[in-house]
Amino acid sequence: MFEPSTTLLPMPAAARLSGWLEHLGVSPLAFDDTISLINPLLSVHSLRARIVSRTSETGSATSFVLQAGSSFKAFQPGQFVMIGVTIKGVRHRRAYSPRAVEGHSHRFAITVQRQPSGLVSNHLNDMARRGDVIHIEQAQGIFTLPARLPDHILLIAGGSGITPSMAMLSHLRRHFPKSKATLIYFARSREDRIFAQSLDDMAAAWPSLQYVPIDSIANTPTDGSTTQTQPLLTADLLAKLLPNWADVPTYCCGPAPLMDAARMLWAQADATAHLSLEAFALAAPSGDPQARHAVRVTGTTSQHTFEASGNQTILLASEAAGMGMTHGCRQGICHQCTCTLRSGSVQDLSSGKRIDGEGQAIRVCVSVAMSALELDSLN
Repeated sequence: MFEPSTTLLPMPAAARLSGWLEHLGVSPLAFDDTISLINPLLSVHSLRARIVSRTSETGSATSFVLQAGSSFKAFQPGQFVMIGVTIKGVRHRRAYSPRAVEGHSHRFAITVQRQPSGLVSNHLNDMARRGDVIHIEQAQGIFTLPARLPDHILLIAGGSGITPSMAMLSHLRRHFPKSKATLIYFARSREDRIFAQSLDDMAAAWPSLQYVPIDSIANTPTDGSTTQTQPLLTADLLAKLLPNWADVPTYCCGPAPLMDAARMLWAQADATAHLSLEAFALAAPSGDPQARHAVRVTGTTSQHTFEASGNQTILLASEAAGMGMTHGCRQGICHQCTCTLRSGSVQDLSSGKRIDGEGQAIRVCVSVAMSALELDSLN
């Protein structure tokens, strides 16, 4: 049996062969389907990866090591990869942060945290097994380290938002061990802290890393019962750990309350240019569930109309109406659901800001209608 990374035909040659066959009426996807019978990872146009191993990180998070084919390109730490799984005959796509696996070509790891009512996250945690083949896409995203590394970087993570930070830290330790890094990681407890032991080990073995684990639920979505005795992300905390924090390139990823706190602190310090944000969990829509706003979406060849309430995203409203708008991550990361807002107003859940037409670009997976809307689909 062939090894997962075996390539029977060099990719440039396979691409040329596919091009010739396309002139004879063989579609690119049919070509991929045919050669995947020999090796599922041997493809030109659609990418796949085989699950090599799975490891439980916490009671609600699992890491998967994936072996991709040689068509999968290199990625930068902090980027995301779209993962596609088929559930009840429908393919669903979500974004996860890959981490390099040293010593293995085209191999990477992702960590999947269960989300409440999360279709894909729960399916992967419950059903995905070693040997399964899943669809993937090339890495994307700009939440990455600068080409020219600074003397010090600051990483702030909450919950599963640790995954891009872990990719960055692993990269720095392997390739730039003299680089200084500070990681502040908020989690409910050590038991809920993904990579808890790995981070402890990394901090003990890497003198350039200042690792600050903080047990707190104050920066996570709660039922409102959180008390102010819980540690928060504050200017005092930052100054204690890193006196010049406002001048240090900072990468923050986590739930909406943590992101909001970081956004406010860096704005107050007039240092937003030094802050990069990536949201893994968004604030829940808080509008009136009884409100009904008409939404009209115009595409290149079609037009659809549906209603959206004040407590659901436009994407969810379209799906409830039986209209599947183009989307990817459902987290506001991949921008594949972007539409042009021709008229009306929406709230962007990733920033909390109101966006008014006309001509503004919005992501329907993280936008809530505040009035009747006219949208132009870009996909």
